[in-house]
Amino acid sequence: MAYIRPLANGNFRADVRMKGIVKNKTFPSEKLAQAWADKIERSIKTIPNLDAAQLLALSDSDVDAMGGEELFSQLGVDLFTIRNQARLEAINALSKKELLQLSPQQIESMGGAKLFLQAGKRIRYKTFREVCSEYLSKWNKKDYRNQIARVGYWCDVFGDRFLTDLDVFDIREHVDGMIDDGIRGTTINRKKAVLSSVFKFAVSRGYIDTNVVRDVVVENDTKQRDRVLSAEERQRLLNACRASHWDKLYLLVLMAMTTGARKGELLKLRWCDIDFKNNSTYLADTKNGEAKELHFPPAVMIELKRLQEVGSGLIFAGGNPVEPMDFRKAWSKALKMADISEKDILNSDGSVKLEKFTFHCLRHGFCSALSDSGKEINQIAKLAGHKSIQTTMRYIHQGREQKRQIVNELAQNFSL
Repeated sequence: MAYIRPLANGNFRADVRMKGIVKNKTFPSEKLAQAWADKIERSIKTIPNLDAAQLLALSDSDVDAMGGEELFSQLGVDLFTIRNQARLEAINALSKKELLQLSPQQIESMGGAKLFLQAGKRIRYKTFREVCSEYLSKWNKKDYRNQIARVGYWCDVFGDRFLTDLDVFDIREHVDGMIDDGIRGTTINRKKAVLSSVFKFAVSRGYIDTNVVRDVVVENDTKQRDRVLSAEERQRLLNACRASHWDKLYLLVLMAMTTGARKGELLKLRWCDIDFKNNSTYLADTKNGEAKELHFPPAVMIELKRLQEVGSGLIFAGGNPVEPMDFRKAWSKALKMADISEKDILNSDGSVKLEKFTFHCLRHGFCSALSDSGKEINQIAKLAGHKSIQTTMRYIHQGREQKRQIVNELAQNFSL
């Protein structure tokens, strides 16, 4: 039965409770509320008695006027199935292979993806955005928040297009546009790697057959840096760091030089992480996802003990004690004092005479020094925290003297 009650704001609310169905709606007048309630009550009585022919004859506006598909469903009448009975029979007659070979256009002509899902059939009819959502739900690696942003870039590009419709020409067209906009090849390849990862996931799920992103090649303009400090430059830099206005720059640079640790790994270190008894620390969170142990030489331990603090604060804390120090200005001043350029030094013809030196170059110097001292490549890889020996090879830069010594030793072996 229906119940109409006035509300404090002057409107009227109609409540219908009949045969287990509960409906309510608010109207500006009591008359409208009563008319709606009477209509719903009639529909609740009428709908269960309609035969298939009568249900098929109902237009969408008729259904809305009778309370909508939800009311039909609550009364046990599956309008969607009844209206699409013939199409469902055609869909059910298709084999699994035939279903997977359907094009988006064929699926649409047969009633659309909803109908196939209603029939419990698996089809490769997903939008790029849907696949991206599924991809992110399975993401179990680091940097989830940033990965959402990276994937979001491509969602803005391809969004609700069907994944099976995207081909190499679509991707090439967008990449060419980025090139025309002056975006560096390195940046484009990073973005493309994320897109390729999504397509690789789609292949593994059976949504597409091939990863077409791999066929789009962009020249990588990353210049491999092999700038390693000479012994004299290294000493000048350490002296400049000692004189820095930031009293921990010397410790940070010394740690990087002698452990090969990444900048981000060092900046995350806390005083409670340091094992003063064994002169070491344990890094649980590294770039490649594998934990590693750092061992400190006496020079580092002397500095750590000199600056030692009690508690679990960051060793290299900034003005905000919970955030690492932004030491770019201190680093820049130290390089300038040590007469080490932050920019490439060019020849008159524009070629690079001497490459710029960055903080990350300290890691290259660490690997190169180990190589020059005769350490095996697998030992260097382990100390540097590289998963791949190929990566380590890129970090090892032998100087002219080392190369000359190798050639001379070879000549001696040949008795030349």
